[in-house]
Amino acid sequence: MDPNDEQLVRLCKQQLPYDATAFEVLLRRYEKIVFRSCERYLRNEQEAEEACQDAFLRVFHGLPSFEGRAKFRTWLFRIVINVCATRFAKVSRRAGEHREYAETTAAEMAVGYEPKPMDFADVNGVIGEGLDMLSPDDRQILILRHIGELSFDELAATLELGLSAAKMRLYRAEQRLKTAYDSAAKESEQ
Repeated sequence: MDPNDEQLVRLCKQQLPYDATAFEVLLRRYEKIVFRSCERYLRNEQEAEEACQDAFLRVFHGLPSFEGRAKFRTWLFRIVINVCATRFAKVSRRAGEHREYAETTAAEMAVGYEPKPMDFADVNGVIGEGLDMLSPDDRQILILRHIGELSFDELAATLELGLSAAKMRLYRAEQRLKTAYDSAAKESEQ
């Protein structure tokens, strides 16, 4: 019989940092869903791998002080979203700096050469394009619900919202995604 998250967290608190057996079980239990969430949020496999590692490293170091006021899964996804948001902002800044440098260099060289800006590959086709059109908050809640597979209660706790507010925000994000999806689909047909 597999121990539940709470039992594993208790074991981690007893074992870490000298024995990581219980932590490895938690890691294996959540690594795929965390990676998929990071990949969907960041739209880049390499960035997602790094974000996933950063998130689990924070969990490793934070487990001894985890108080258990929220479920482990809720706490984990709060860390994942924070890591992804920080990394997304950093990558966006880097992409903007890269574009600015490319434009300046091309203008100075005046030979028509312009390096391509950092391109976060089209990971998920038209759905991915639709997600890219959304605000970070909308993208975040959709990823948590549909990729992270969080329940409404977990979603509300992770985002620090009331249950009805979380449901309404998810509903509105889904409506905006549908609109963005329809727009992206029309563009890809042309």
